[in-house]
Amino acid sequence: MKIVYDFVAGNISFETFWAEFLKNPQIGQWLDHAGDFRSELPADFPNDQQLKVYYRYIRNDHGGRVTETFPLDYYRTHNPFYTLETKSSIYGRIATVLLTIDTNVPRTKIYKQDENYYDKAVSRSIGGIEVDSFINRVLEQFPRSMKAADRIKAGRAAIQEAFHIHDRKFPCWPQAPEWPMGKNSPMEYLGRHKDGELVQLHFRDVDTGEEKVVEQFY
Repeated sequence: MKIVYDFVAGNISFETFWAEFLKNPQIGQWLDHAGDFRSELPADFPNDQQLKVYYRYIRNDHGGRVTETFPLDYYRTHNPFYTLETKSSIYGRIATVLLTIDTNVPRTKIYKQDENYYDKAVSRSIGGIEVDSFINRVLEQFPRSMKAADRIKAGRAAIQEAFHIHDRKFPCWPQAPEWPMGKNSPMEYLGRHKDGELVQLHFRDVDTGEEKVVEQFY
């Protein structure tokens, strides 16, 4: 299907492809039946660890039906918010399908570059539903045209300033990050208190002074 190949090659944007994907169910149907996931891993499959993970995940957990692996909010919503991380993840899964057909299929590097940028600019301690869109707005200030190292350095500094992080003081989450959003920016992390398996993480809105406690369990 031409639109899928164009997307993987980088000839059309993620937004253009995804809008058409949501509008035209035949694209998803084609993706779910086009790939060849019969073998454990094709001998000539690219030596890319992330793509190999996607291959095994699609094959072993979903019987080759790649659309089942897409985040449900992105799959069902016509106006979702796309983080750099999610774009890269969806792109990688779709590229994996085409690679089972032809390991020499043309692929763009921009999503891999964005994934690397996100991973290195954003600490694993930073994230959560309330702040994901904020993170993306900060990171998108720095274009792909920048040198990779300069882009990462600028993105990391901007994220740490926006999240009011001083002296590398990051929260240690027992589970996935749930950083709370304040009035104008993410709340400042103050510290945490542990009581058995319960962990309370304390935050403060730098604009209003409001404090919030996020509770998680080990």
